[in-house]
Amino acid sequence: MAGVRLSSLTKKFGEVVAVDSVSLDIIDGEFLVLVGPSGCGKTTALRMVAGLEEPTGGEIWIGDRLVNDVSPKDRNIAMVFQNYALYPHMTAYDNMAFALRLRKMPKADIDKRVHDAAKMLGIEALLKRRPKELSGGQRQRVAVGRAIVREPAVFLMDEPLSNLDAKMRVETRAELIKLHRRLGITTIYVTHDQVEAMTMGDRIAVMKDGLVQQLDTPLGLFYNPSSMFVAGFIGSPPMNFAEATTVLRDGGVYVEARDFSLRLPPTKAAQAEAVAGKPVVLGLRPEGIHDRAITTVDATDGNTFQATVDVLEPMGADSVLYLSVGETHLVASMDSVTKAREGKPLDLVIDLERLYLFDAATEQSVFTAATGHEDLLASTPHG
Repeated sequence: MAGVRLSSLTKKFGEVVAVDSVSLDIIDGEFLVLVGPSGCGKTTALRMVAGLEEPTGGEIWIGDRLVNDVSPKDRNIAMVFQNYALYPHMTAYDNMAFALRLRKMPKADIDKRVHDAAKMLGIEALLKRRPKELSGGQRQRVAVGRAIVREPAVFLMDEPLSNLDAKMRVETRAELIKLHRRLGITTIYVTHDQVEAMTMGDRIAVMKDGLVQQLDTPLGLFYNPSSMFVAGFIGSPPMNFAEATTVLRDGGVYVEARDFSLRLPPTKAAQAEAVAGKPVVLGLRPEGIHDRAITTVDATDGNTFQATVDVLEPMGADSVLYLSVGETHLVASMDSVTKAREGKPLDLVIDLERLYLFDAATEQSVFTAATGHEDLLASTPHG
């Protein structure tokens, strides 16, 4: 096993900068996710680590070896692709054994590795089948098994679950997490799905326009986003945004949006004073908007206002509400026991710890540190 270090990694296609001076240290044994919208550079970065794209600039280190000029087959990596890339005329066994046969490995060793990997993935009964006789999820397991048998230093995974249906994605996602815990192999995983990133990654690098916008743990990104882009990308439903101004009055610091105002708690007020009178963007997490009739959040004059329920979507344990406050539209995620009804007014209480401020000009966070969630931010979900 080995860590991976990217130093000022850059890739240009003509005048287009696909990856722009990206520097990352992926710790030995870590599961790092590259996430972002289409065209952000995440797959290009992964392909450079794999040796499938040549960097325009910068360095790629795997362990203590600079691999910029090392061929893909000699980098001791294994890659799992979006489309599985299985040989259709070969059985699952032969697909998994193919790379080992090219290495002239003894037949007994090949057989042991293939069966060990198949047992780990629960596909022992499928080894004699060809890809056309397998479901999408089974094909993906064969593709992962083909990577495992090589016993690489690093796994590279490029949106490996995107061709699966919703139920199979959830199941395979859990299997990949368990597999990583068992093997402990450094993994770089590319996805555009922020839910996938949040549930799988030890750390997540959020990318946009070829740049890493923020690198943090899943909860670090959720509770302490560095910019509007990260705040809006991480979280489902996404964060609400409203143009606002920070003002000092009545001995406190208020954020005044067009149709409501909120008084900041002391944990946030001091930093917000620095932008008093300047245009800001208020961010509210949907989970931080509560039905006053059922919430345990204390209601005060500084965190309550009334909204009209436009649409209510029951989701089982939770409900998603689309609300109007004057001309401002908000999305809230609430416990399904809410008495909210479409077309009716609803008294709201805002959890001010789920409130964020961003500079309107730079779109960077006004708050330099998270407050109230230090215990959560100190750990990753998988270890």
